Amino acid sequence: MPELDFAGLNAAAQAGFKPHFEQVALRARRRRQRHRIVTVAALAMLVAGSGVAVAARPAHERPAVPAPGFSPEHTPEFIPTPGPTLTPGPGRQVSTGRPGAGDLDHIYLRYHECRTGCPPRWAGTDDRGRHWRTGPLPVPDDAMVDLRVVAPRTLVAWYLSRSAPDSRSARWAASSDGGATWRQVEARQVDALPAGWRVLAREPGPDREPLVAVDPATGDVAQLTKRSTLQNTATVASAPIGAGLWVSGRTGKKVGDGGRVIWTGSAVEVSRDGGRTWRRHEFPDGLTASDDIGGPAVATQDGRTVYAVGRVRGALVVWRSADGGATWARTAGTAKVGERTIRAALRPDGVLLVQAGVSAAEEPLMFASSDDGAALHPAPLGPGADPRPVTGGYVQTGWPDSTGAWLSADGVTWTWIDPPEL
Repeated sequence: MPELDFAGLNAAAQAGFKPHFEQVALRARRRRQRHRIVTVAALAMLVAGSGVAVAARPAHERPAVPAPGFSPEHTPEFIPTPGPTLTPGPGRQVSTGRPGAGDLDHIYLRYHECRTGCPPRWAGTDDRGRHWRTGPLPVPDDAMVDLRVVAPRTLVAWYLSRSAPDSRSARWAASSDGGATWRQVEARQVDALPAGWRVLAREPGPDREPLVAVDPATGDVAQLTKRSTLQNTATVASAPIGAGLWVSGRTGKKVGDGGRVIWTGSAVEVSRDGGRTWRRHEFPDGLTASDDIGGPAVATQDGRTVYAVGRVRGALVVWRSADGGATWARTAGTAKVGERTIRAALRPDGVLLVQAGVSAAEEPLMFASSDDGAALHPAPLGPGADPRPVTGGYVQTGWPDSTGAWLSADGVTWTWIDPPEL
């Protein structure tokens, strides 16, 4: 891997494996500590009666929007109140990481068990959380680990020892049998990522570390030789395999008060040939989904009908492309969202789902559109706006506030899996 442009090894290592959602949520909490913590019931009332401004249409012309649903099974608050992920015991503490799913039955996560040291381990379930098995990770005891799931029984772990001289000492390990056995792998440098391989959304983004993809059958790793030409980028993790490679980012930056970097411009890039060539589209209105990283939130199911969603001066803005990103048009749908972080997804039933706010402190709002973004209507708060496609459906985690996960076969009705007791 090329040397990361960070000050200090620890910052480089942390940025190399820290999940995007965690960074955004933690910064959002710091920015909005004055806000009260609300429950799902209160949030639903807020959505229904907050006076949110949306594009007005006569009632008889408004298409019905199928609401996200929950199964009769137990489902916790959608935005959990932040809390520690520690299981205390006599001389024992367990700290768990972000869960990942290979399909709706196979779910894994990394955890640290502290007795005499805290060696990284993995936990996995093959039956949707009814039973969990555990095992060691083939990494140094002091390693920082980013565990990713790319198929029901294929895992990869990017790791870096805290005693390593620099980030170029990072390594990969892979398992193709659900964690039972592991092997060390080298990331192969390529001009184009192989078709059908799972692309990993990582930090830093592809402008700092070129895109990486993993073979879902073997766990082999390939990395592009070239970085993205955008800045402050984020990989679109919700794009299914076959929909193209999508990157969201900014086109420039300036220095503000106290030397603070202010990102400017807004764009998306898409590649249809594994990253060999890219098509860029720049938005004229500074569209952004987050103050922290990336440009707009990108939502697509097939790579042809694509939405770019963000905020401009506190208002939600939606751009739509019907030709895979070649041309774009701004829709009429809008809503007041302030400085909330934006997430967006296009459901298989054609409904565009937008979530404004990813932590309880942001007092999240949910919107839905079934008319190509022409109007955005308040919707019940629930999962579905930040899904990851897996075999047989979708998964959305509660990370970092919870190590559980929501699962859905259709992107509409969701069930919850409690985090394991390790």
